[in-house]
Amino acid sequence: MAGNGLLLGTCRSDSGSVASVDLRVMGASDLDGAVGVWQAANIVRGKRPGPKRVARVVEKLREPTAVSYVAASDAGIVGMTLLEPCRAEDGAGAVVPDALHISMVFIDPASQRQGVGSRLMRYALDSAHASGVSSVSLWTACENTGARKLYEALGMKPTQTRLVNETVEWVRYELDL
Repeated sequence: MAGNGLLLGTCRSDSGSVASVDLRVMGASDLDGAVGVWQAANIVRGKRPGPKRVARVVEKLREPTAVSYVAASDAGIVGMTLLEPCRAEDGAGAVVPDALHISMVFIDPASQRQGVGSRLMRYALDSAHASGVSSVSLWTACENTGARKLYEALGMKPTQTRLVNETVEWVRYELDL
């Protein structure tokens, strides 16, 4: 723990040096940085979000039944994740007790492949477990190999796939905590 009560993690930079990140529940002052990370990661993937999509992400990050976590460095917010109540029937049904759905995991492109994502996810999963959550799930694109490697390294197991459209297939991951 850092002197300010935040968990400190370390991540290797491209130069091989170790950079410090604070892992914490997202506060109101972190919102713009978290949205900025989400936008930057989507732009790099060729998916520039429009104003309606940005507004929806802000709405989800402010949702009182969800919890967001951030990774912050001296440069600002470098990672974010959002966990929300898991719902049966692929999100259309009733809330599943003691389960969360991870609906967003984004790392600033300049901070990717430095351990930020794994540290942030471990922190979020440990926090969820400590609060009594027994399982988590998420969906990601089958082609998102970097994310899939991260989830599998965290112990998550692929449990099903679905075709989103003619060219995009997603895979669901689950983990018992």
